Amino acid sequence: MKRLLSILALPLLLLGTSAAAQTTPTLTFHGNWTIHQSEVLTEGGQVQVVYSTARLPQCRVNNPDGSPAWSITGHYRINGSAPASFDVAGAPVTGNGPTLDLQEQGLLELWFLVSSPGCEHYDSNYGGNFQFNVLEASATPTATLVFQQGWVEHVVGTPRQGQPFIVDYDIARLPECRLLYNGAPTWDVGVRWRFNNGVMGEKSVTTTSGYTRTGTPVTIIPPVGATSVQIWFENWDRGTCRRWDSDYGANYTFTLQP
Repeated sequence: MKRLLSILALPLLLLGTSAAAQTTPTLTFHGNWTIHQSEVLTEGGQVQVVYSTARLPQCRVNNPDGSPAWSITGHYRINGSAPASFDVAGAPVTGNGPTLDLQEQGLLELWFLVSSPGCEHYDSNYGGNFQFNVLEASATPTATLVFQQGWVEHVVGTPRQGQPFIVDYDIARLPECRLLYNGAPTWDVGVRWRFNNGVMGEKSVTTTSGYTRTGTPVTIIPPVGATSVQIWFENWDRGTCRRWDSDYGANYTFTLQP
């Protein structure tokens, strides 16, 4: 039995060649207080921080010439080391950009500060900081979530907190929305997820070879503190066609074991 939902009001998934070409993971802090992690963070790699200034609207004092006398800086540390900082918005303070080097595996903490003369406000998850796992480059997934044709789902292994797992999705579950342009596919199928601590993400579950697009497994890493995850899928093309596989809108929910 199909588990599809075709409601155009649902958020659109931005997939395709631009997502596939992305090489540096991003952590996006949206103005609506959600957080989006695009890829697994690994030791020896990097992560780009994208921060919405709407999260810290205070302290907006300008100089007489109209230039900002305020600044938003990001702060981070790995495994409790001495914090380092980078510029986010306003007047530069550190001279550092928002792409961070992940020099070791462990716990990455992030927090943000807006300041101007006599004014300071923090965005720091109520003082607990925003926390993410940086894995060994060779970290092995603990489970595979399998979504087969015929509307069969099962789990191989045990999804665990803070450990990567694989989503293996058969794109035959969403066979519509296959518009071509000059013989090339303009469509894609993607997985979208939301952990119970608010961190969200999305990836394409396809790969292309010439004019052919086929399904491919993808790896997802739970953020620190997450104990469950909701997963759903979207099929779209450059026309008006969009279809969802979302367990009738309830989404597929999996518990992450300690």
